[in-house]
Amino acid sequence: MATEARLPCINFTGVDPSSPGAGRWWTRWPRSAASTRTTRALSPDLRAAFFDGAVKNLLALPADAKRCNTYGRDKPLFGYLGATPGVSSGYESLAISERVEPERVRAFANLMWPDADNAGFSEAVHGAARWMAELEEAVQRMVMEELGVCRCHGAMSESMRHVFRMSQYMPPISDDTEGRSKEVIRHGTHQDCSMLTVICQHGEVDGLEVQTSDGEWVRFRPSSPASLVVMAGNELRAWTNDRVRAPFHRVAVGGDVARYSAILFALPGLRIQAPDELVDDEHPPRFKPHCNDDFMRFCIAQGARHEDKLRDFRGV
Repeated sequence: MATEARLPCINFTGVDPSSPGAGRWWTRWPRSAASTRTTRALSPDLRAAFFDGAVKNLLALPADAKRCNTYGRDKPLFGYLGATPGVSSGYESLAISERVEPERVRAFANLMWPDADNAGFSEAVHGAARWMAELEEAVQRMVMEELGVCRCHGAMSESMRHVFRMSQYMPPISDDTEGRSKEVIRHGTHQDCSMLTVICQHGEVDGLEVQTSDGEWVRFRPSSPASLVVMAGNELRAWTNDRVRAPFHRVAVGGDVARYSAILFALPGLRIQAPDELVDDEHPPRFKPHCNDDFMRFCIAQGARHEDKLRDFRGV
């Protein structure tokens, strides 16, 4: 049973992620025309329109249509997920992968609804994905500036691929005569293979649970309807030479309403190796250099076990 908690919160209202300036720009938050767009993207009305008008309709498609969302047998985590080993049968998810650009979103929509006018769906999905990608890049830059390695930001950002995943977690079936149901795990305990993961959930249906460094499970409770979660993945942990922790997390749902979320995974195309500034006598190398594709293949081969896959893969 997880306890409820509010994760550390940064207010990005008024931030222009594309023009950070020098120093700790996230504490100054200068307003600009671009920052107005950022604020609008966080509004509860637009979030509801995205989920109710796009995501729910997508997840309501027949199973055969959803299974068309594939990127080949060698990339099983890049497309449709349903009844996946280690994941509950009450979980389904579809994804747009590599670069979430307008033409890729339109191609995805036309694959799902070949004979429909998909302009509204494409606009809503691309708008959400674009803003989440801007936030991911801003947080990445924040981390690099804090660690004194901002020189690496440009190359890392240029190499980044994104997987934009839209997911549904079904409520459990009632298990007693009064119609009550216990919570069930709809996505098992895991760490992400990404540099960063940005999570946007719909409405009041919570479910994300994060394990703290002392082993306690806490449930994320949004500080406002506009809150998003930014979570470090194992590749950021490796790149920072274990200075940034990649938490184990899971999704548990109860009640009688489905949970919907949009998740943006940032996957680096560069070889993952800690910068020289982050390696010294007090901080010797913790992981051997590697590529994200190889790490993801290792994780898929290992299946649903919950041990430290990064350390098993390339730990020193």
